[in-house]
Amino acid sequence: MANFDRFIDPKTKQKLSYYPESKTLSSEDGKVTYPVIDSIPRFVPPEFYHDGSSPSTGEVQTGRSFGNKWRESRNQVLGSEKFDRFSLQEQFLAMLGCTSMERLEHLFKDAKMTLNAGCGVAWSEYLFDLNSQTERHCIDLSLSVEIAHKKTENMPNVTVSQGSIFELPYPDEMFDIVYSCGVVHHTPDPKKAVLEIGKKVSRGGILGVYIYNRKPFVRELCDQEIRKITTKMSYEECIKFSQKMTMLGKALKSVSQPLVMDEDIELLGVKAGRYDLQRFIYEHFIKCWYNPNQDDEYAHLVNQDWYHPSYASHHTKGEVIGWFEEARFIDLKCIQPPGWEHSGLFISGRKCR
Repeated sequence: MANFDRFIDPKTKQKLSYYPESKTLSSEDGKVTYPVIDSIPRFVPPEFYHDGSSPSTGEVQTGRSFGNKWRESRNQVLGSEKFDRFSLQEQFLAMLGCTSMERLEHLFKDAKMTLNAGCGVAWSEYLFDLNSQTERHCIDLSLSVEIAHKKTENMPNVTVSQGSIFELPYPDEMFDIVYSCGVVHHTPDPKKAVLEIGKKVSRGGILGVYIYNRKPFVRELCDQEIRKITTKMSYEECIKFSQKMTMLGKALKSVSQPLVMDEDIELLGVKAGRYDLQRFIYEHFIKCWYNPNQDDEYAHLVNQDWYHPSYASHHTKGEVIGWFEEARFIDLKCIQPPGWEHSGLFISGRKCR
């Protein structure tokens, strides 16, 4: 049974109570009310939880884009394949500053409450329920919450809600662990997003994020110019474009002869060495993600993740560490699993007591 007793109004900070007759969360004076639709509290305007065909921009467009993405059949079974699970475990460990499952299990052994800020389909909850006594809250701006709820509805320690990272319906310093995987770079203000979720971490608690890192010079130029067009496409149009980028990556991957660079090209961020051709193009020039260990449909969605949402940004390690320090986090860790060096940053820290 989901726990609705923890919620507060993100604006007034009043405690909210659940009224099953009206299926609402309301303040004691009745002046603040949020609907609970399909067992999911909705702390967002109706345009976020009603599918709309009208043009949208900003947070609404980003929310709809990810609502569509996470409801794709491929993502609804995320983690069912062996390689999927390995990759997701790798992400979860690195994001929380852990180098082994034993360390992660120890972390959750002592965690009474956790928050997944931008949960998608809540894969971290249904794949890594390491302590059934840990109360786990998941929130997302998009309609991915409907899949997250279905995936976790038989887990009594999980509560799913729809809301914004910038207006989280929880008191400050409530959670022992807060994490946000691949989300803050899809907000209009990533620094503010980190500061906001950081407020919800208890003193001595852990915050972990995964965020896109800054790309080499030409890749940054290509990414930004292409997005000027693709963000204006419909979801279906951008998926078709992303499929073509997958096919480009697949064609490049079929070239078995390695590319050999004898010297660095500093301006382009290219180091001397031997390269797989697809990885070389992907890392330095254009996003055409492809991994032969995963199916094509998954690759389409990875490419779409960058090309379609209104909000998508890249950041440097120093930039993100600065945000953590401003939010009063210490003992910072940046773990880069092999193969992730050119994709993003996994940064975690402990909040000052």
